[in-house]
Amino acid sequence: MATAVGGDDNEWQKLPCEEKVQHKAWKARMTGYEECAKLFRTQDSDKSSEFSKYLGLVKKFVIDPNENAREKALDALLVFVEEAQVAGKTVGEVASGLISKCLNGRAKMKERAFDILLMYIEIEKQTDIEEELIKGLENKQPKIVQACLELLRRGLSEFGSKVLPIKPFLKQVVPLLEDRDKNVRDEAKLLLVEIYKWIGKQTLMPMIQNVKPIQMQELQTEFDKLDLNGADKPRQTRFLRSQQDLKQKMEQTQASTTVSSSVTVDDVTVELQEDLDPFEMLEAVNILDRLAKDFFDKIESKQWKERKEVLDDLLTLLTQNPKPTSDSDYFELIKALKKIISKDSNIPVVLVAAKCLTALAKGLKKAFKSHAVGVLEVCLDRFREKKPNVIEALRETCEASYPATNLDQLSEVAIGVLAHKTPIVRQCTQQFLTKCFAMATQTTLPKKVLKIYLPALVKNTGEADAGVRDSAFESLGMLWKCLGEKHILPHITELDELKLNKIKEYAEKSILLNARGEPRSSGTSTAAVSKSVASSINTATMTKKSGGATIVKPDVTADKDEESTSSAPTTKPTTAVKKKSTTTNKPAATTNEPVEEKKREPRPPK
Repeated sequence: MATAVGGDDNEWQKLPCEEKVQHKAWKARMTGYEECAKLFRTQDSDKSSEFSKYLGLVKKFVIDPNENAREKALDALLVFVEEAQVAGKTVGEVASGLISKCLNGRAKMKERAFDILLMYIEIEKQTDIEEELIKGLENKQPKIVQACLELLRRGLSEFGSKVLPIKPFLKQVVPLLEDRDKNVRDEAKLLLVEIYKWIGKQTLMPMIQNVKPIQMQELQTEFDKLDLNGADKPRQTRFLRSQQDLKQKMEQTQASTTVSSSVTVDDVTVELQEDLDPFEMLEAVNILDRLAKDFFDKIESKQWKERKEVLDDLLTLLTQNPKPTSDSDYFELIKALKKIISKDSNIPVVLVAAKCLTALAKGLKKAFKSHAVGVLEVCLDRFREKKPNVIEALRETCEASYPATNLDQLSEVAIGVLAHKTPIVRQCTQQFLTKCFAMATQTTLPKKVLKIYLPALVKNTGEADAGVRDSAFESLGMLWKCLGEKHILPHITELDELKLNKIKEYAEKSILLNARGEPRSSGTSTAAVSKSVASSINTATMTKKSGGATIVKPDVTADKDEESTSSAPTTKPTTAVKKKSTTTNKPAATTNEPVEEKKREPRPPK
């Protein structure tokens, strides 16, 4: 019997290996693939010239027209990728061929294709593989889409989110929850559960907020089953070639049964987790293009219900699209919202306008800088309203706006408001400034800026209104804690000993914050500290009236914290200044983080 190219059956057996794999007879190619696997496995060096001979050939291995031969080709290819230093050069064409020709094949072929694609990740080609798998999610064949989802899940589970980052593919995965193929839907759900393990609820939920309720309920049921502090805690189990030191460390700690070893395993795991900013994963949306055509007419309407209606629509738009495009011109929109805050007499309308400004400030982040001081000016002045729900909404707007500006730029407005004729305005402004001071450093609060604030604060410690006095002491105490006695004491020498002791008392109970609004000390529990800090600047119990104004009076309590920075005075572990609040029905906060996430420095390898 002749071969496909004629001649005797045994003729092709005399050919060298690299020619057999190109032969027209599938049996010849299959034999060639088997010989290749042995050849690759027996090379003394990963730089062997034998590997280079096949650089242009292996891409054809994965698309062999005969399934039996293709299975053997994949066996050889796996050894090639595992052993050859030059294997990385083949990833593009090989990966696309594997996805299109092998993921919808027989079970053995599919599993071998999985092995090869994961091996490419191990040899540091994770970016290329991730790109090809994302392309595969758009394939018209459900089997291929399902297999690509499964590969992403396995890659994430084995290598972790630091090696296989979630951000590039998450947006493509969510719509597949509604795919008409059940296997695709189920695999998409499994992948989202795996993602949840690695990045947690707080990060994932904003990304999937538009999922249909029934699908969200199914996902939540799966999320609730997870024990992320125990059996379901994600750990990298497979390592890149460059991570072999981490692999060795993990194996050593897992082999030990001591408590200290288990802690070390967790420490290693932390190194391998992706630093993921959920906001960066959101798609920017041009909010202005989606406003109703009569928006600016209705927001000026004499009917408060019409004004509130268009503001409610705007708030819904901002809630559903929390990342507005940063290059759009929001001047007219923010001008209209500021006018509402400043002059509108209808409280429900003012509340919605404040929430819209909060959402814009959080969404635009640094792009809000040209609007921040103007927004803060009208919000601080509107604290005169005295109603707890209005004060709370305005406070949230102020805190969302502040990261786009600084104490220097804010100083002129702040000093004016600190002399406001209405005591509650001065009190709430000082409570807001206290949080700004908590996030300050000697760099962001230099002496020239400090000198602007101190006289007004010192003056307010002598006010007749108790709320103004106490909040002024609180602000000065935070400055004392932040900058240290030597920077503050020379400027407040006119205060008597009783007032100085009051400032020191507040300083001892204050908590310094980082730029994200989190405690600078790692020792205190986040939940307890967040509650303390929030309480310290909340509009609290309306306890007394003085000079025609309802006063917010703080009640000092203490929560422990770690040591302050070296510039602060030596004190016992610090605590936050807290106030008991009896107000109810606080307006809900918008979904974004109130303070811009500061990029963390990469940890040095261990």
